[in-house]
Amino acid sequence: MPFIVLIPGILCIAAVFRSGTRNAFLAVLIPVLMFLPTAFVLQIQHLPALSFEDTALLSLGIGMLMTDVSRWRFSRMDCWVALFVVTASYSQMLPFGVNGLLLHLITIILEVWFPYMVGKLLVEQPGMRIGTIKRVVTLMAICSVLSMPQFFLRVNPHIRFWSHFFPGQWDLSLFQTQVRWGFGRVGGPYGGSESAGMVLLIGVPLALWLQHCKYQGLNVAGSLRPPLKHTKLIVSILIVMLYMTQARGPWIGTTIALIVASIGRAKRPLRRAVVICTLGVVVGIPLYQAFKDYASGPRTDFGSERETAQYRAQLIDNYVPIAKMGGPWGWGGQVPVVGGQASIDNEYLLVWLVQGYVGLTSLIVIFIDAFVSLIIIGMATRSSQELHFIYTLLGILIGMAVCLGTVWLNSQSVELFFLLLGWSQAIRPAAVRDQHAVSERLSYATPQTAAIRVYT
Repeated sequence: MPFIVLIPGILCIAAVFRSGTRNAFLAVLIPVLMFLPTAFVLQIQHLPALSFEDTALLSLGIGMLMTDVSRWRFSRMDCWVALFVVTASYSQMLPFGVNGLLLHLITIILEVWFPYMVGKLLVEQPGMRIGTIKRVVTLMAICSVLSMPQFFLRVNPHIRFWSHFFPGQWDLSLFQTQVRWGFGRVGGPYGGSESAGMVLLIGVPLALWLQHCKYQGLNVAGSLRPPLKHTKLIVSILIVMLYMTQARGPWIGTTIALIVASIGRAKRPLRRAVVICTLGVVVGIPLYQAFKDYASGPRTDFGSERETAQYRAQLIDNYVPIAKMGGPWGWGGQVPVVGGQASIDNEYLLVWLVQGYVGLTSLIVIFIDAFVSLIIIGMATRSSQELHFIYTLLGILIGMAVCLGTVWLNSQSVELFFLLLGWSQAIRPAAVRDQHAVSERLSYATPQTAAIRVYT
């Protein structure tokens, strides 16, 4: 039964041949990312483990290489993402040899480089932005509703269902629902509550942007798209689902994302940006110091909120010396466990340990380049709706940058993160102005009913 992971890949191939890569992305990849877990894989000897998402991305990636790569425009971000791919792959050669490097390279290309290509080549094509966001937030809301019973029953329905198709592959005890404040932490198909929170960190700001859209954009054929109904309901569902994850890092990240996104809706964006930055410094520094005091001292009352904060603080003390010993390429898959802290809930520290300081540098530069690129594009944009979108994307990335200090990237959050990075590189000020002009012209064209008399 594990061979069912090939079905998304087959469907994606059929969609590419029938109606192109853009339709394959909307009709196959997005539903796969939103609904199917990455925890279950097909393992064939001498081949990398393949999940549902991997097979869909493999088919779509090959389709893009055949039909879309001619539109590729080089940017600095290409170098940083490529460097991240190289360090992630090379780190596996140290413990597992050339075989490990090649297998991990294929996995990293599927889960990092191909999503980056999707964001750069497909999502900003005419009409694709609105279609992509509508599809993502709608399916995410449906998946959220299906996941909510976990909050009360403390059983993940997605993992329970799909485990029947992969007998013996996973011990369900590994997927036992964590309990906080007397309720289960909802993870859905997203690899745990923290990863689910990261996915919702992306979904909530996009849904709010869609709700505030004045124009609904164009589809691929050039006709007007109907407005998405029930956006307020979708936003409400996503916010409730985010609460049910009980993941405080994504809560903070989402709050930051929404605050940054509000800059794009302001009548005077620069003034609001200055106010937000000033408040961030004035409030942020005391909060950071208060958190350090809160997380200091020996760990007691295991499972409490304070003990969780102390755990993350001790990760830095225990693992930074180990990370320095790893040198430029890190420890790969053989990171020593220190102080019984097997779970490294800090993406920056984890990348430093596994991929060395070269990998950590590439991740930091990726964030900085994305921030700078979006701010520059925003300065050249005159459309309020487009400016709101640019700052929504910027807010999501800033929120993720903050959140990754308390969680680590895994499951669907990896693919979505690199898709957003490619998306940030695909936006162009001239294209934004042109699209806005087309939308404005179309908004003045009021449809009229034509009365035609036919004589026979």
